[in-house]
Amino acid sequence: MKRLLKITSLILASFFLLTIAGLIILPYVIDLNKYKDIAVKELERSLNREVSIDDIKVTILTGIGVELKNIKVKNHPEFSKGDLLTLDGIRFRIKLLPLIKGRIEFNKVIINKPNLLLEKNKKGDWNFSNISEKDKLEKPAIKAAKEADKASFNLLAALLISDLELKSGSVKINVIKIKDMNIKVKDISIGNPIKIDASWSIDGSMPTKMKMDGTLGPVSAFDINEVPVNANLKIKDIDLSSYQSFLGLPQDNKLSGKGYSEIKIKGKVGDLLASGKVELDSFVFDYKTGRIRLADVNIPVDIKKGVININELKFRLYEGASKDNIRFDMNGKEPQIKTKLHLESVQMEQFLKDLAILKVNISGPLLLDADIDTYVKDKDATIAKANGSGFFIIKNGKISDLELIDKIIELGYIAASKPRKIGKVTEFDELSGHFRIEQGYLKTEDMRLAGKDLSISAKGYYGLLNNELNFDVAAKVEDNNLEFKITGTTEKPKYVLKTKRIQQNIIKGVIKKGAEKGKLDEKDVRDILKDILK
Repeated sequence: MKRLLKITSLILASFFLLTIAGLIILPYVIDLNKYKDIAVKELERSLNREVSIDDIKVTILTGIGVELKNIKVKNHPEFSKGDLLTLDGIRFRIKLLPLIKGRIEFNKVIINKPNLLLEKNKKGDWNFSNISEKDKLEKPAIKAAKEADKASFNLLAALLISDLELKSGSVKINVIKIKDMNIKVKDISIGNPIKIDASWSIDGSMPTKMKMDGTLGPVSAFDINEVPVNANLKIKDIDLSSYQSFLGLPQDNKLSGKGYSEIKIKGKVGDLLASGKVELDSFVFDYKTGRIRLADVNIPVDIKKGVININELKFRLYEGASKDNIRFDMNGKEPQIKTKLHLESVQMEQFLKDLAILKVNISGPLLLDADIDTYVKDKDATIAKANGSGFFIIKNGKISDLELIDKIIELGYIAASKPRKIGKVTEFDELSGHFRIEQGYLKTEDMRLAGKDLSISAKGYYGLLNNELNFDVAAKVEDNNLEFKITGTTEKPKYVLKTKRIQQNIIKGVIKKGAEKGKLDEKDVRDILKDILK
């Protein structure tokens, strides 16, 4: 009996060793490179690109299967030289038992070091736009197309893959580079959710790390748009400076800020829903002449059917705070933006100093409420299509370097033949007004500045595109009332007094009397009145 067991053991051991030996030498016996040309031609036909494969071989020790080495897909000839896609290799691990039964099922597919180059030209075409395009003369008949669709579905049902893994991938999209891309897809099957675990980084001064996990499917029909999605996207170490080139900012502009994001993605591939938040410790945009600084930025995001809603966007702005609602509708030919803005206690002096757009200096806390909507195109078109209304108020502030106020003060004292008491810096109790934005114009009916010795009210409009001025102004300097019209542009304003009595008073008596008393210099007064009294 013992002898029989010994013989049986030897036979089994010998069989096992022979099997192992056979598997080891199998890759050297079977040469798949004779099928390489067929594979290359099929890929070139499908991709409409030149394709090359260095080697095709059978694998045993790492699992029974086939490996394709050093695959290259050429770029579109109208784009940069080189390759659209390169891969160090693709390894297909085949299930043995289904193969014996005549079915091809992959236990695992491993894609090693894929590098993808995506480019967009000035026409808006991508370098992959014509992939799979075929000559119009070669289009199949309707019946053949239906048969091809049926065959594709049968292939999908038969060609099962349990796991898919992508290792150390990279994607370059114009100036943005995605690197360290690793994706694991598990339990791939029809009728069950497919598990996905992915991570990648956005290359930059501080790489932005992204991680996504969730499920895709189940696939119940051969329609990718109907496949369910349930995933979580986490973004760590967001560095806005990494996106400067991607956003097309000039070299003398700089974007900075750091933070993180968490987004939940649900729905179907063809109709995805997303919600979550983006938090930044700061947002700083430096441009050629100035800058904008935000702190503690909190952006709640909700995306549904091509509409991005940001409800209660919060941030700190120059010692004040902002709470805004923004709606981006991406469904139209031109994206539409609707905003509801609320700024509170924003210190105007530092805000205007940083913006460096106006030469006017204003200090005091700003309160602003506004509703504005427009369509996004180029800068001028966006301004021209803007519509909205709002209200602002600044209390207990100061204003200087505003020519309009300086002219009003000078005229008021000249009309009274008194020396000027109000200095170059004007203190006020309140600067406020309601406004409307219509077809590129900023309009107001009740702009008001009120102070101890000076009050001004104005109504009219300002051209946001052409800097046109058209305002009716009423002012009171101490006890002297003035009314005049402002026209022209911000570069060349024109001031015209409306009250004939004041004009005559100034021309006939004030200049001469003031000069005689030594209170006013006649030349200085005439310079002040130049281009004003007409």
